[in-house]
Amino acid sequence: MTSSGLYGADIPFERGLNVIWADNTKGKSTCMQGMIYALGMERMLSPRREVPLLYVMTSYLKNDDESTAMVLESNVSLEIENGAGQIITITRNIKKELVDNRLMFVEFGPALTDQSGTYRNRNFFVSDAGAAQREDGFHRFLEDFLGWQLPMVRRYDGPDSKLYLETIFPLFWVEQKAGWSAIPAAIPTYFRIREVHRRALEFLMDLDVHKLELRRQQILERIEGVARDWGAAWQEIEHFVRRGGGRTEALPQRPTLIPDELERGHIVIAEKEGWALLDSVLAELRERVRALSDAPVPQVGESSDDLIRKLQLLNSEAEGLNRFRIEIHKAKQLKQADVVSLERRIETLAADMQKNQDVQKLQRYAGSLDRLTPDHCPTCEQVLADTLLAQEVSESVMPIEDNIEYLRSQTRMFEDIFRREQEDYRRLDARASQADRDLYEIYAQIRTIRTDLISPSSSPSAVAIEERVRAESRLRELEALESAFDQAMERMRVMMVAYAKLVEELGGLPRDKLSGSDQEKLNILTELLRIRAREFGFSTFDPGELTIDEDAYRPQKEGYEIGFETSASDAIRLKWAYQLGLLELSHSSQTNHPGMLLFDEPRQQSSSKVSFGRLLERAAARQRSDQQIIVSTSEDYETLSRILSEIECSKIIFDGYVIKAIDNSRG
Repeated sequence: MTSSGLYGADIPFERGLNVIWADNTKGKSTCMQGMIYALGMERMLSPRREVPLLYVMTSYLKNDDESTAMVLESNVSLEIENGAGQIITITRNIKKELVDNRLMFVEFGPALTDQSGTYRNRNFFVSDAGAAQREDGFHRFLEDFLGWQLPMVRRYDGPDSKLYLETIFPLFWVEQKAGWSAIPAAIPTYFRIREVHRRALEFLMDLDVHKLELRRQQILERIEGVARDWGAAWQEIEHFVRRGGGRTEALPQRPTLIPDELERGHIVIAEKEGWALLDSVLAELRERVRALSDAPVPQVGESSDDLIRKLQLLNSEAEGLNRFRIEIHKAKQLKQADVVSLERRIETLAADMQKNQDVQKLQRYAGSLDRLTPDHCPTCEQVLADTLLAQEVSESVMPIEDNIEYLRSQTRMFEDIFRREQEDYRRLDARASQADRDLYEIYAQIRTIRTDLISPSSSPSAVAIEERVRAESRLRELEALESAFDQAMERMRVMMVAYAKLVEELGGLPRDKLSGSDQEKLNILTELLRIRAREFGFSTFDPGELTIDEDAYRPQKEGYEIGFETSASDAIRLKWAYQLGLLELSHSSQTNHPGMLLFDEPRQQSSSKVSFGRLLERAAARQRSDQQIIVSTSEDYETLSRILSEIECSKIIFDGYVIKAIDNSRG
């Protein structure tokens, strides 16, 4: 609606090739961008959330007689059909008071071509957070309508997210301003999606490579998760066992695929004479508890002589244990000093390795430049040795490569020693803890015996009672230790099965980056690219030398991406060939291409009229009932008419401005 009444334009598109012609600055590209706006794809042009349309849709427009009319309200409607034959009509306001232009009004039917019908409708939102994920988001709806399932992709600055529609549309929707600036497309990068060009092309061509890469990464992450859970279980049981005066032996700290390696794990308990298996300690302790339970509790008077002898024996044991504790703590201190020294040695070796590798890198970069690696004095030509030692020293100096290998072997050796020393320290720590525990129990027994010796003769012996209680308590403690270890082993068995399945699944993935199907698609696209480039007059070099890069999927020659070595017009021809090749690839292979291709002003950079004519001829020759190609142009009308007279296509010709006053008298 304008100050002079209703204005608008109705552009019908048929299946196959559609050619739109209007003179420059008459509103043709505005209509093309209007379709982008109707689909909520303006952010494929710019990260700014603004209407990508000129003044004609927002401020004022001109009539053919150059008079103007002020725009009061404006909107754009677009009718689209998907591969399943479903039709929807999308309406979006451009300028309207009290209505936000992020609102999308969708009618489920052909509301433009059949205005007599009544259709179900629904509102969606776009250009706002959640538009691609939430149920009421328009791009989420559009993704489902197109029959797509967009993959999750990695981002530079956040968690994984969907591959947005704005990154895919430029591969088949080439708009006039930035669309012709890159091959294969000017895909927006501000979404911070890693390798966004690759991800978009992999989706459009339905390549397995990203799925395989994503699956491989998921498996590796799950394997790492199993390793973390396994390590946590190992740390937990190790801590629990140490607290009980023992340690684990032969229990793998990392997941294993060999059941015997896991089953060899066991617990040993620190005893006075050394380390003993938990099973044997439990058997002896159960027998002792049984014997103590069967024996009656003696009175103090009956066992006074035994108590005195036992007190003397315990005092002697306490003295011996104290001496043992002192020796153990000294050994621990020495061992800890060794561990710290080894840590420093390994850090020093790592620093030396880094320095030597940097020197090797500099030598490699220097190549044959004598001024960077001189072996002669530049003044007197005296031979100089490549060393900081005095020049008269005649011994040979180890080359940098041998030095690096020597440091690498030294690092491995010291890391092995470091691991052994750490294990020895853990053993000493366990022995020290057990010694402290034993000494605590001895002092407790001494206190109890002294209490018995001053008690009445008819009183039950507290020593005998405490010995029974202590034995039963120790038995329960070790039985709890055994139960916890068995539970940890069962958890590890479950994790081992999961780990084995993940390793098997990882090994079952193709070793090559590209699957056989992916390679076939790239081969077909390469051949299509060569044929179309030759047809369109590409002449910078032989089109037969064109290939598709298997990493970036862009045109290349002899392993190098094609850049400034082509002329501007040849770059446009190559883009035609590539975009058309992507469409034609869907004729013979399973892809996610929507079967639609739009070129807004394809004759860029003064590409020849002959080339432009061949583009239209090729587009018309490859027409199919399930695809649509739209080409908008301001080409010389007489030249265009001669080209169009020889091909089958739908012609939309505008005489004057595209957006005109609507004659209400015609209904």
